[in-house]
Amino acid sequence: MSPKPARRGTRIRSGAAPPRLESIEGERRSLALSSESPDSTLAIGRGIGSLVPGGTVLSLEGGLGAGKTLIAKGICAGLGVADEVVSPSFVLAEEYAGVFPVFHFDLYRLESVDEVARVGLFDAIDGRNVVIVEWGDRLPAGSLDADVRIVMEITGDRSRAMTIEGRSGFLEALEGSIP
Repeated sequence: MSPKPARRGTRIRSGAAPPRLESIEGERRSLALSSESPDSTLAIGRGIGSLVPGGTVLSLEGGLGAGKTLIAKGICAGLGVADEVVSPSFVLAEEYAGVFPVFHFDLYRLESVDEVARVGLFDAIDGRNVVIVEWGDRLPAGSLDADVRIVMEITGDRSRAMTIEGRSGFLEALEGSIP
């Protein structure tokens, strides 16, 4: 992973949204962002969701209360999901209709790769769906080839630090939407 760049603000530029990417290409790198409120976390998620193409797998990582479900709600909003997005902690998986089918998994309560397979995570990764995985870091290394990895850290009552790891083409488009 590249050295961390300076933290950026979280206000998404107003006006026309950048066009959705057709693919995520380039070298892997990271982008450090900070969010000072739940609204800014949602805005970052909307920015991510407005860019990702079908077939994207996102791993959301961080401790309890770090904001994984909140950013997932923003990602879903950016993907055009009209339904209320809820944490799948107890049902383990939710499916939503948006620009692409969206599958939202929560692996917190699962203990083995076999259990993850039984809830359909690996079947959902088919090159067409957008798959959002909370607690993706609970899987053994190499089990989940996430296109975008978002690591969230609590830095205050309402503030969060985020490191977004992905391909340079995606991160440049995302960074271009943040003033």
